[in-house]
Amino acid sequence: MRSLRDEHARGTREAILAAARRLFTARGYDSSSMDEIAAAARVTSGALYHHFRGKREIMRAVFEMLEAELKERITRAASGAKSAAEAMRFTLRALFEACLEDDIRSIVFEQAPRVLGWEEWRKIDAEYAMGLLLELLARMRAEGKLGKYDDKVVASLFLAALAEAGLQIASNRNNTRLRRQCEQALEAFLRGLGA
Repeated sequence: MRSLRDEHARGTREAILAAARRLFTARGYDSSSMDEIAAAARVTSGALYHHFRGKREIMRAVFEMLEAELKERITRAASGAKSAAEAMRFTLRALFEACLEDDIRSIVFEQAPRVLGWEEWRKIDAEYAMGLLLELLARMRAEGKLGKYDDKVVASLFLAALAEAGLQIASNRNNTRLRRQCEQALEAFLRGLGA
C-alpha cells in the first residue's frame, strides 16, 4: 500500500513530466530550461532536482512515457483483429496516425533521438515495441504465414523499418501518399516472409 508521501512524490513526478512534454512540444528541448519546467509543473526547483538530475533525464522519462502510451494505443487498436494481417494493418494505422500528433512527431522522432543519441533511442524503442512485434510474428506463424525465419531477427529488421517510416511520416505530415506507401511496403515485407 502506498503512503501519502509516495502518492505526493508520484504526483510531483507526473506534473513535471506533463509540463516538460508540453514545453518540449511547444518550444523544444533546447529552448526549455529546468526553471521553466519547474514553474510550468508548479513545483520548486528543489522538487524537480529531487526527481531528475537534469534536463536530459527528463527527456528520457518523457520519451519513455510517450513510448508506453504508443504501446497501449497500438495494442488497443489491434486487439479486435481477426487475423495477423488485419492486426498489422491496425497496428500500422495506429502508429502512423500517432506520428502526425505534435508531441509524438516532435519528441519521439525529432528531439529524443538527438538528445539521447541514436543507440539509446533505439534501445528504449525496442523495449516497448519488440514484445508487440514478436506477438504479431507468433500469430503469423500460428496462421501458417511465416517462413522459417528467426523471429527476433525479423522483429529487429521490421522495427528498424517502422522507425524509419515513422520518421518519414512525422517529417512529412501532410503527405498522405507517403503514409499509404509506407503501410503498403511494410505489409508487403511481412507477406513476403510467408511460409
